[in-house]
Amino acid sequence: MFLQDQLENGTTSTLRAAAPYDIVICGSGLGGSALARQIKLQHPQWSVVLVEPMARPLPAAGHKVGESTVELGAYYLAEKLQLAGYLNEHQLPKLGLRYFFGNAQAAFADRPEMGLSAFPPIDSYQLDRGKLENDLRQFNVEAGIILLEGVKVQQIELKEGTAPHEVRVADRFGNNQQTFQARWVVDATGRQRFLHKQLGLTKEKPKEKASHFSAAWFRLPGRVDVDALVPATQTDWHQRVPQKLRYFSTNHLMGRGYWVWLIPLSTNYTSVGIVVDESLHPFLTFNTYERAMAWLQEHEPTLACYIAGSEPLDFKCMNHYSYSAKQVFSQQRWACVGDAAAFVDPFYSPGTNMIGFANSIVIEMMRLDFADQLTAELVEEYNRFFLGMNDSLTTNIQLAYPFYGHATVMTAKLLWDFTNTWAFSCPQMYNDTYLDPQVARQLRQTTARLFSLIQTMQRLWVEWAALSPGRLTYDFFDYLSLDFLSKLRLRNLQSNKTPAQLIADQEQNMQIVEQLAQVIFWLAVEDVLPEEWERFAAPLGGAFPWLNAWRIGLKPERWEVEGLLRPTTTPTDLSEIYQQLRHCFSVCEDKQPSEKVLA
Repeated sequence: MFLQDQLENGTTSTLRAAAPYDIVICGSGLGGSALARQIKLQHPQWSVVLVEPMARPLPAAGHKVGESTVELGAYYLAEKLQLAGYLNEHQLPKLGLRYFFGNAQAAFADRPEMGLSAFPPIDSYQLDRGKLENDLRQFNVEAGIILLEGVKVQQIELKEGTAPHEVRVADRFGNNQQTFQARWVVDATGRQRFLHKQLGLTKEKPKEKASHFSAAWFRLPGRVDVDALVPATQTDWHQRVPQKLRYFSTNHLMGRGYWVWLIPLSTNYTSVGIVVDESLHPFLTFNTYERAMAWLQEHEPTLACYIAGSEPLDFKCMNHYSYSAKQVFSQQRWACVGDAAAFVDPFYSPGTNMIGFANSIVIEMMRLDFADQLTAELVEEYNRFFLGMNDSLTTNIQLAYPFYGHATVMTAKLLWDFTNTWAFSCPQMYNDTYLDPQVARQLRQTTARLFSLIQTMQRLWVEWAALSPGRLTYDFFDYLSLDFLSKLRLRNLQSNKTPAQLIADQEQNMQIVEQLAQVIFWLAVEDVLPEEWERFAAPLGGAFPWLNAWRIGLKPERWEVEGLLRPTTTPTDLSEIYQQLRHCFSVCEDKQPSEKVLA
């Protein structure tokens, strides 16, 4: 009778006794609850059942990965889920991503800092997941969604053809079983990955490519503010970001093989996390709170001293956190969303982005299925898009862990990655291009050479980090002070564009990223090969020749052979981007390339 009890207590809408439901969603974390809300906003006639083992109220400062959003995920929450007013009132605004590099053993103010000095015109948020998920559940109940709490999925029986699937549930003791029928079943069970395990969907990496990345995190009461790590007497440092606004950033303390996050929560807690490449920092060195504090004392002593003596609200660790899948969407009317689908590396706060993409795809598949128009080819395309994004993003992030503490190389890489995200990923969510096969195909033709250019740049980061003496340096780098990047961000983070406008945007974006790749190359040459930089720059009055950006590398003996100096695209002027970017760096003359590098 536990289902009837829930009805009488007002926690669900009315249960239907006999006929199948349209959709059963297994799990009401952020992925499942967001999907349910989006369904009701777009297709209020569909019947939805949410099954969730954890009953409300969820604890404040809910202990989950995914507290920080970036523009793409924030747009999904604010616009697709119509939560803009709620987010502005009940969650914290986010002052972008902020990074502190360099020697963690020195004074904190001496570390190169990359971040914003003022809130940008397009919002993103820091999310208290416990509060958000409590509120989303209530919004869903009010929208007429059937929410069954304290109910665990025991079995999902997927049927062939048009027969409804069956989902058997029970209370937390395994009693009071009941079976629901539904045309669609969505697995949103988080890392439990119910269908992954049942259907053997997990994608295993080849042993030679296997790498392990792990994390631990905890919540501390009150405000853990990076501004407090620098004495108030150092006014120049504090005036770079006025009004102690650094607190509202997702702050990253960067070191070789690791990053530490500091994220503020609206319930007056601060989230502190340690994320590592286990080849450099074994999991057993930080997998308890005591060990985590000792690890921080060794690697981030300024922070460790500041939070020493604080009592954590909670502690959690996650070994080998990232994973992918062979398939997450099926023409046979099932799907996986949220952490039940895949888990991308969290470095760029992409979790809500991936939820937005997956949920929107699932709803479009349902719409086509109900109209008897869903094809195997389209489902395959959706799988390829989503899993390709997950896998390529994780690869791009994790290749850089060994040089996360290197300010010059990582700053260039971050600028490159921000540019590509705003230019090519955000417009897809803002304009739903990935849902329309024809438009998606046209845009892919426009950006066909991007992937190989990204691979070229990935090789450059590794090579540059191995050779760099750190001649180019800076104190503070406000990345939206770069006019070209600020304009690109504003131009691309817009909705309701026509296909013709989007294609024109992408043509312009491709030109900008090709220019940026060449400018970054010349910065790397100045850092590692100053004699080559002088040879090319001086005769042209500080200008540079147009290159084949797809042949970039730091081995001068290979430049002619590999065609670096034989461009295949129409030359354009690099001076505007170069001057904006080079102006942010200074040369540290006491750091010269080694004889080995020069040779």
